[in-house]
Parts: sequence; C-alpha cells; structure tokens
Amino acid sequence: MTRRDVLQAFGTIGGGSLMMGAMNVWGLMGGSRPRPILEGRPPGTRVIVLGAGISGLTTGYELGKLDYDYQILEARDWVGGLMWTVRRGAEHTEVGGERQVCEFDEGQYLNAGAWRIPNRDTGVLGYCKELGVPLQLFVNWSDANYMWEEDPERGPLAGRRVRMREVKADLRGSTSELLAKALDQGQIDAPLSEEDKELLVQFLVRSGYLDSEDLVYRPPSLRGSDDRYDLSALLRSGFGSQVRSLQSGTGGPAPVFQPIGGMQQIPLAFQRALGDKITLNAEVRSIRQTEDEVRVVYRDTQTGRETEEIADYCVCCLPMSVLQRIDVNYTSSDMAAAVRDSRHSESAKMGLQMKRRFWEEDDGIYGGHLYGRSLQLGEFSYPSNDYFTEKGVLLGFYGGGQTGGMVDMPFAGRIEHVLANASKVHPQMREEFETAYCVWWEKVPHSLGAYGATPPPDRLEQLSKADGRIYMGSAGASSRPAWIEGGIQSAWRSIGALHERVMRG
Repeated sequence: MTRRDVLQAFGTIGGGSLMMGAMNVWGLMGGSRPRPILEGRPPGTRVIVLGAGISGLTTGYELGKLDYDYQILEARDWVGGLMWTVRRGAEHTEVGGERQVCEFDEGQYLNAGAWRIPNRDTGVLGYCKELGVPLQLFVNWSDANYMWEEDPERGPLAGRRVRMREVKADLRGSTSELLAKALDQGQIDAPLSEEDKELLVQFLVRSGYLDSEDLVYRPPSLRGSDDRYDLSALLRSGFGSQVRSLQSGTGGPAPVFQPIGGMQQIPLAFQRALGDKITLNAEVRSIRQTEDEVRVVYRDTQTGRETEEIADYCVCCLPMSVLQRIDVNYTSSDMAAAVRDSRHSESAKMGLQMKRRFWEEDDGIYGGHLYGRSLQLGEFSYPSNDYFTEKGVLLGFYGGGQTGGMVDMPFAGRIEHVLANASKVHPQMREEFETAYCVWWEKVPHSLGAYGATPPPDRLEQLSKADGRIYMGSAGASSRPAWIEGGIQSAWRSIGALHERVMRG
C-alpha cells in the first residue's frame, strides 16, 4: 500500500481528522513561512485572479498593496470558498440532486468547511489581527467528552459510553499503581538512587491519585464516580489511543482558535478591504494565453452573458477539481498533467440544530468531540461558542461523504443516518432535533470536492512554477491543502514569483 492508499482509507473510515492526523505524523502537513516582504511598484501591470477563496482573496489583497491593476473573478454570489458559514437562508443545489435551504434560527450557524485555526498558523492569524477579525478559543479536547465502541470483541466496555476523564484517570492511575508498587518492591532495574525512587513514587502518587500508604489507585472525585474500569478492559477498548501527554490531533496542541460568528468572517473582512475588486457570479469558461497576455472568458451565472477579460498575468486560485474542467492552453504538458492528476477529499459535513443544548445541561459537555469510530459519524463535535444559551448547532457528521452510502441518499436519509447513530450515545437527539443542513462537498457546484489531496513532491514542484503567464495559487498547490494556511502560503509564493518577474521587466 502507498501512503495515498492509507490516507484514502483513513478518510473513508474516520473523515478528515483521521486523515490529517496521519499526514501530520508523516510530516506532510508542512509549516508556516513568514509573509514575504515585497518592494517596488509595477508599471501598470494587470492581473486576473480566479477564485475568491482564501488564496484568491490573499492574492488580491497583497497585489493591491503593490498597486497592481487586478480583478478577482468568483463564480458564487459570496466569497470564501471552503470557508463557508451556513446560516439561515443559505442554499445550494447539489450536482444532479436536491435543493436545500437553511432553516437555522437567526444567530445559529454551521462552519461547513474550514472550522478551526491552529496556533502555529501565523499567516491566517496575522490577517485576522490586520483586518480586525476577533477570535475565540476553539475547544478541541474536553475531559467531559464521551468515547464509544460497539464491537463486542473490544471487551466489556463495548456498547457503553465512557467519559474521556474516566479513561484518562483510570489508565494513568492503574499504570502508576503498577509502577509505584514495582519501585516499592525493588523490581525495577533502573539506575535510580534511593532518593530518586522515593521522589518518583511521590510523583506517581500525585499524578495517578494513589493512596500514599498502600500505593493503590482509588478514583478521585474529579473522575465523576468512585467506580473504576479494569485496566485490561481499557486496553482492549482502544480508548487509550486518545490519551497522550500532549494532544497532537487535528489542529495541533492547544490553543486552537475560531472567528467569533463563524469562519466566513475572515473572507468577509477581506471583501470589505478589497471593495469592488471582486466580481461575483463570474464562472470561468476558458483561460487562453499568448506570449504577451492572458485572456479569461467568464459567464455571468445570473444572465448567462459571457465576458472576456485581458491581463498581463493570471493567478489561478480555483480548486483543481474545477480547473480540470476548464479550457486552458497550458504551455507545459507537465503542468497539464499535474492539474489533471490532482485529487480532492470527499469530506462532508452536517449541522443539526437542537431545541436545547442538552449536551451542556444533561452531560456537562462544553466543546470537544465524541470519539466513536464504530458510529459512522466521522467526527461529531460540540459547539465552542454561545455557552448556556437556549439552542445550538451540533456538527453531527464530518467524514468521508461515501460513509454508509450517504452520498447517494437524499438529505432526509443522511439526517436519519446521523440521528440513528448519534442517539446511541445521546438518546435525547431525536426529541431535541429541529432542522439540519448537509454539505457534501463533492456534490457542491464550483467546488466538486473538499480540500485537495497533498501533492507528491514532484507534482508540488511543478504546480509551484509559472506556466507561461499563469500561476497556480490555490491551496491545492501547497503542502497543506487541507488548511487555510495552505491557501495563504500558496498565494504568497505566487505573488512573490510574479512580482519578482514583473520587477525584472
């Protein structure tokens, strides 16, 4: 099996989070580079930017600082691309499928694509500060969250909802007890002095909540009950895979952030800064280049009228899955192949509005996720905003759109799948459920897939080059296509290369 095979399997089983966790382990997530410092002013150079997702908006914003004559073309009637915050009145019609209109209450929303910002992503965090986008903490892990496993071969904890804090306390307590007793009985062959052993036992007593007299683990009140899960049962359950000294899952170590009011607040801030430089409802039909210019033909999605724009250069920030369907005269067959061979995730999301925040009122859960691999929900998450209010929107599903055959179901069937499985852990779901909104990105027009697959090194190298007068500035041409930061880094690379070329004359 190749890494790609493994990542695709992870995406199908556990959704984007499991896939990106594996990518992080393999060092495929890349890192943040500082914003380039660009100097000089171009002599009347015109640039067409395709797409008003985060990469296109970043490109336009930075080109504007350098006094370029630029225009951004966006097929949708809103900006943001995958940074789409679904609110009341939002709508879309799936490719070959149903039309959907969001009926959430005012103030309720679903981040249908990007939804969290790691603290290491200095590019997007810098723009939030620069553009005045207020942030709040995103609760990525909580000791109050539940874990669930259905497979009876996993042991006596199968079919029971188990708190993360119970798993952490009992695993740490039981293993601390074993080690402390072994030290006390001199059964550990280690180069420790008697004083070292005494100090280590004291540490184990404190960290594992052991009785200092008999070194027995007795669950603390913080655990939630005096019961104790057998160590063997915990090990067989697989729950220990989520317990580690530092949380390294999707988003990286805490803190993780989100914009107040939804992820789309970031592209909306860019839009306010760019003003009339964005043309909406402009669906690109063809990109033709000569030695001297680039011609882009686009169709007004409301009137059907076609218009041609002419520029010196083009920065293409469209999803690769969309670009593959556009007539482009590449100067390089290698670039054409790199675009053609690019792939996108089939990730999907579903938000469910509940009458009351029962996860807070009944279960004391404030943010974090439900860990249940066997539930076919991918990642099920609780909102990290508007605590103690009446209603809320749960992220009931975030995983591969093919899960459970849902991609071929009507919306009602997908909702039923999520309610049926989530109710095993939260039996209140059906009674409290009001309305839902489904976003299966592979069936969303002008996206045709979620974030891009990480390009292999040779393809990434090719996508990082200019093809004649065309530059690839989308997140799909970066080492971190699944993150906002990837789109920003790709935009910076394209702007830097283009500006250097222009200033060389």
